[in-house]
Amino acid sequence: MNLLALLGALAALLIAVTGLAVAHRLRPALPEGEPVPEPHSVLLTIGSGLLSGFVLLTGFLVATGWAARTTNILPPLGLYVADGCAAVAVLLYPALAGLPFTARHVTAVAFFGALVGYTLTAAFQLRP
Repeated sequence: MNLLALLGALAALLIAVTGLAVAHRLRPALPEGEPVPEPHSVLLTIGSGLLSGFVLLTGFLVATGWAARTTNILPPLGLYVADGCAAVAVLLYPALAGLPFTARHVTAVAFFGALVGYTLTAAFQLRP
């Protein structure tokens, strides 16, 4: 069992759920009887673009980190920083997009955050 990757998953889970809770707390209260506004449709494309960038960077770091064990050619540190920034953006996106703080959404964000954190930490660990 990879304990460091599990800790990374827990940290990412906490970042995502805390971001959702803080955004919910700072969001102004709706007047009585008014429906919850839907996020703008443009926000859907931003989320998928962020996730695509994170997946692309992480996949590249996994492949090059594994290959670096035999070639001794390491990816630049800037790619690790970029992947970390992409992960934080992906984790905070649900809160910034206005996802409501309900048990269903918190559960989904928590599982998604754990997956992002585990993957990111495992990719970082492959660097020799």
